[in-house]
Amino acid sequence: MTLPAIVNKSQEMILKQQFKKVYNTWSNALQRSYVNNGMSWYECYYEEDLASKCIERDPVTAKCTKYEYIYGYGKNSQCHNLFTEFKTILKVVKSCDNNAYEQGCIPDMKGIDTVLVSESGDENKDEGDYDILEQTDGCSGFREANIKTRNPAWVLADGTVVGFYNTTNESKIFWIDINGHKKPNKWGHDIFTFSLKGDGYKKVYLSTGGCMQTEAGGKSTGVMMKELYN
Repeated sequence: MTLPAIVNKSQEMILKQQFKKVYNTWSNALQRSYVNNGMSWYECYYEEDLASKCIERDPVTAKCTKYEYIYGYGKNSQCHNLFTEFKTILKVVKSCDNNAYEQGCIPDMKGIDTVLVSESGDENKDEGDYDILEQTDGCSGFREANIKTRNPAWVLADGTVVGFYNTTNESKIFWIDINGHKKPNKWGHDIFTFSLKGDGYKKVYLSTGGCMQTEAGGKSTGVMMKELYN
């Protein structure tokens, strides 16, 4: 193997171990929250069979104006309690309610919209184009402007960075930069989306998060999970 290939392989193994560590940390945090809540899961998760689709869009902005929920639903009533618990269990050392990039909580990173723009190879395209808005509708919380200026983020004691999907840090879907501010700070390399899923009775668990646009050469959260113990 050439030296660059050896370096890339080594970096890939390091990131794989970091992913495994983050996955185990959050899974253990869920179990601790279950015990601390009197052996009961907090009502803050997506049902395992949740699905929806956009059936009407604004012709100018491409924003979805009407969704059809096919089946399933999400539990939200105890998200505040769960993430308050998480804040202690996961040892949050810095919290930004908004302007997370400016305040230093998150690294310089793209959103799903700007990843799409860069991957398209079209120099005249930008994140405000109709087709980019359409492609990212339903996942607008992970557009770059929202990630950097609107949504809250945490920095954990181990350096891990967590960013939330919406304007509260009580979102069942979030992204994690598994090596914090260290590069490459790219989706599918060291940034992955996760969500909380379960049935609320027997299990609630860390799952793939959706709303993820993998950058060139990266892997989805689902692929990384499959490779965890290989």
